[in-house]
Amino acid sequence: MTLWKTLVVALVAAFALAACSSSDNGTDTSMSPPTDPPPTAAEMELEQLKEQIAALREQLGIDESDDVGASITELQNTLAALQKQVDDAQDEKDKMAAEAAAKDAVALFDGITETTTQLIVAITTVGDEDGGTASVTATGLTPGVGGDDVTKSTEPMLGSWQGTMLTDSMAEDAATNPGTSSTMVVYTDIEAPKPVPFGDVHTLDANGNLAVNADADADPHVGLISASEFTHTGRMVHDPDEADTSETIRVRGMFNGAAGEYRCAEGGTAGACASIESSEGVRLVGTWVFDPDSGAMAIMDDPSFAYFGWWLNKGTTVGVEAGVFHGVTDGTGDDELLGVATATTFTPLGGTATYSGSAAGKYALKPSLSAASGGHWTADATLTADFGTETANGTISGMIENFMSGGEMMDWSVALGETIFTDGTGVFDTATDTGNPTSDNAVVWTIGGVDGAEAGAWSGGLRGEGDNSVPTVATGVFSVTHQAGTETVVGQMIGAFGAHLDD
Repeated sequence: MTLWKTLVVALVAAFALAACSSSDNGTDTSMSPPTDPPPTAAEMELEQLKEQIAALREQLGIDESDDVGASITELQNTLAALQKQVDDAQDEKDKMAAEAAAKDAVALFDGITETTTQLIVAITTVGDEDGGTASVTATGLTPGVGGDDVTKSTEPMLGSWQGTMLTDSMAEDAATNPGTSSTMVVYTDIEAPKPVPFGDVHTLDANGNLAVNADADADPHVGLISASEFTHTGRMVHDPDEADTSETIRVRGMFNGAAGEYRCAEGGTAGACASIESSEGVRLVGTWVFDPDSGAMAIMDDPSFAYFGWWLNKGTTVGVEAGVFHGVTDGTGDDELLGVATATTFTPLGGTATYSGSAAGKYALKPSLSAASGGHWTADATLTADFGTETANGTISGMIENFMSGGEMMDWSVALGETIFTDGTGVFDTATDTGNPTSDNAVVWTIGGVDGAEAGAWSGGLRGEGDNSVPTVATGVFSVTHQAGTETVVGQMIGAFGAHLDD
């Protein structure tokens, strides 16, 4: 409560209590004993209020001879005037924010159509105890996601897809740049690391041991080695115990989450076995092996997963650029799980399948300069595949629905027109599809029940071989405009999607 409101409340209460107190004391006291009775609760509260009023008078500079009522009226008028100033300032702030948002939307509207940057995305697997995460770098962004100054944050789950936002920015500097920034959001279906038999992850020798000499910078074992004896500063030489006639160094520890014993066979040579603590992890010098305990399990990251997302550049030579991407990563090199469906396995499939998942991207609407709006969106994606026959290519179509943007449901839908699989594989691209009429494979954006003109394109691919060789995941991208008939284009949208085979 403000000071002025406190004063008003105090005065009103004081006047009420005073009246109540006067009424109580209006009785005949001629027969009362000479000693004064104890004060009533009302009288005690009245005294407290008088003290508060006196304190407030002093703070507000109201002399005891001044008319309190007039002073309160004056304070209320001042309060109203100040409130109007605050409201006017907020209105002006809201107006400026709306103008800035409209300006950004117009820039994004142009940026979606004028993208020239060729984005190269590199995604690798990084596991942690909370689940799988994707480490992302990108070439082509400005100033470039992947540097030391990148801010990484977790996006809300999008269905079964885990989202990560990466941002990088350079402050405005008149001498070098007008202020640049990059934002990238990537969604993956990467799974949490899981325990697997040690020998299934690491190649062991005939004795069941793993060579772990990790002195080279590029050695993949760095970061997987841990032992209490290896926890030290700098370099430590491990000499054999005099009682150890085998002259072999033995150290209990862990390797990639598995318990076992480290051994260095060069223990007979003084100083030949050593460990080095570095920022990358423990490095070992000498001929070391790791002997996992019986039944030991290693922690293995998900080596194969799909991804999709969008990116935004601001401050480039063309102003604003936006784009989308999709793909898969295969950390093992020989994992067929997410390989592109081939003609050998794909052509004989036949039948149909549906895929359900999610989509995300950027949009901009420009019905007028003052009403322009734009931003990023998320939605549900559904695809239907007809695998065709051995003599006829199959087709695929889809719908993007239940759009959300800025925390609000958008009355939109995007139809992904039926297009053919290229060369009997799981790859599709309307830009190269000449097998169907344009009206069949077009992408159509519907706003508020009004279909836009048939415009846009989409592409992607089915990946993985599940039961009966049916692909298990689909990823892709699309672009679409919205215009009523031959009227001016008022909407631009780009999006990417990922979907899994329905049960």
